[in-house]
Amino acid sequence: MNCPTGKNQYSTKLLAETSLIDVHIHRNFQPDQGPQDVYECEFCGEWHFTSKSPKRNERLQKMIDSGEMRRIQQAREWE
Repeated sequence: MNCPTGKNQYSTKLLAETSLIDVHIHRNFQPDQGPQDVYECEFCGEWHFTSKSPKRNERLQKMIDSGEMRRIQQAREWE
């Protein structure tokens, strides 16, 4: 079923968070740009990204803070 919001759907929170991190890695968003968290949709029950969250997703924040995000992005540049 397609969501009436038109957003990409993820069946679990873990899958949505992993995809959120992948998007940040592949698109080289600045930490305060792009989607910031995931939420469970009231319409379809699936998970979506949001850029309007008052806080950044905890897993994403840890990767940024630890420098892991930047290391992965730099490694991709060498491929």
